[in-house]
Amino acid sequence: MIYPDPLRAQMFKDVYKSGHLNRYTCEFDFIPNILPEFYAKGEIDDYIMTHPIEWKVILLKKGVNSDFGMDEISVEKIENNSEIRFIFTFPRPKTTPECFYALLIFDKNKDWKYFTLELDMGSSTVFKEGGGIICGQKGVDHINYGRRCKEDLNEFQKKVQDIIDKKPHNLFEDYQNIDLKKVEELGFNAEFYKKMGIKDYDKIKDQCQIF
Repeated sequence: MIYPDPLRAQMFKDVYKSGHLNRYTCEFDFIPNILPEFYAKGEIDDYIMTHPIEWKVILLKKGVNSDFGMDEISVEKIENNSEIRFIFTFPRPKTTPECFYALLIFDKNKDWKYFTLELDMGSSTVFKEGGGIICGQKGVDHINYGRRCKEDLNEFQKKVQDIIDKKPHNLFEDYQNIDLKKVEELGFNAEFYKKMGIKDYDKIKDQCQIF
């Protein structure tokens, strides 16, 4: 699902006007929009793409500072005959929707796609294996692919490739690792479902279809 958001566009503008780039705007605007446009036009090279400290130079030329640990981001480039991939590993996220990882993929025409593994509310509360949800960004549009993923780079890359290859997705697999005890502690218990008019609560629990 794609979520166009004019408020997000305005927020991006406001951040740059303020003269300070924060982590959110870096992960959801600078890396997926500004950085690849420079790269596609040949205005920056692989060295700058893979050395985040060099991004500060780009920003400073526009009068913008970064007010978080941009130099703690690591970037790896992988290239084959059909595409170029840049793999971003961010400092471990503390709040939603900060990212664990991101993939920036250029095709042979230098068009690009951007995928993220984001920390979401469910990952930090009710999922036993933690991790996050796979999303993306294109311009100001946020894309939610609806696939959960552990905090594991190899699994993230595999699931992104499944999305690219349009492989079918089994939602049940995503929700097998729900911590039912945690869910109930949050108030989603038998009494809650009775109030909602749902009688067969035990069957719902067995199928892990809590939400």
